[in-house]
Amino acid sequence: MFLPFEPVAPAAPRRLLHWAALGLAFAAGTPAPAAADNEQSDPSRLAARALLLDITRAGDRFFAVGDRGHVVVSADDGNSWTQCITPTRAMLTGVAFADASHGWAVGHDGVIISTGDGGKTWRRQDDGKELDTVYLDVFFYDARHGFVVGAYGKLLVTRDGGQTWTTTRASEEDVHFNRISADANGHLFLAGEAGTILVSRDRGETWKRAGVPYEGSLYGVRPLSGGALVAYGLRGHIFVSTDDGDSWEERESEARVLIMGGERVREGVVVLAGQGGNFLISRDSGRSFHHWKPEDFGTSVADLVAAKDGAVITVGEAGAVKLKLP
Repeated sequence: MFLPFEPVAPAAPRRLLHWAALGLAFAAGTPAPAAADNEQSDPSRLAARALLLDITRAGDRFFAVGDRGHVVVSADDGNSWTQCITPTRAMLTGVAFADASHGWAVGHDGVIISTGDGGKTWRRQDDGKELDTVYLDVFFYDARHGFVVGAYGKLLVTRDGGQTWTTTRASEEDVHFNRISADANGHLFLAGEAGTILVSRDRGETWKRAGVPYEGSLYGVRPLSGGALVAYGLRGHIFVSTDDGDSWEERESEARVLIMGGERVREGVVVLAGQGGNFLISRDSGRSFHHWKPEDFGTSVADLVAAKDGAVITVGEAGAVKLKLP
């Protein structure tokens, strides 16, 4: 069910999120009780201005997820948003669509939800028993083959669209996996704690650790073109690979802040975003990055995507905000 609402002014800046500890969010507090069969997210006209942690494309639309089980969708290039009612109130941290119809979202309390009708209805795919589990991201190659990653080395695989999930391991270390992504060749990249970048060139069957010269947390790997990749993380650290992840070089950063999200806006143009509304933009395919801080925008950004009109749609403390690049 979709619930429309009127646009409202961006929310006031909130306290700094607990992103640095466990990727996209570990909320403080005691575990929630087991979900009731009829639990669902509360309708809210402010859903698109509340805390949102991930955003993705689904055909011609955009879906974003966040606090209290909120899922919002935009069909007009991020200019307005509609809430989708979901069967959970847990914080959702990751969302992915295999096509315009089939999508998944994951989050706290071991929650995995899915849709097969373009977000009109959502259903639970977890058993409701993993209340101490935090999933942080999800990726699907197609409507059947996908992955969920999370805290303490969590890695789940499905080959039937999420009807069943198999727990596997990509590393012997129980590091938190913050994000999973793939390039045009189907190679997978896991970014996480302790300078972790794991690469799979066989669709997740085996994983190899990349030699990144860094021991801090990394929050994502964004494929560029021609085998190039950009990785980003704590204190403004940016690393670029031009050989599909075999070797990495650090790039200078003018903003030593936590970088949470990245996007290739168009050929040669890469935008990274993070804490305090700070952005780092490259117009030379990642060879150099320059700092940009928009006026009247000071809230932290968890992720972003490129809009069709050349702007970027950010999600974070202020919800979904569309920004025109300089």
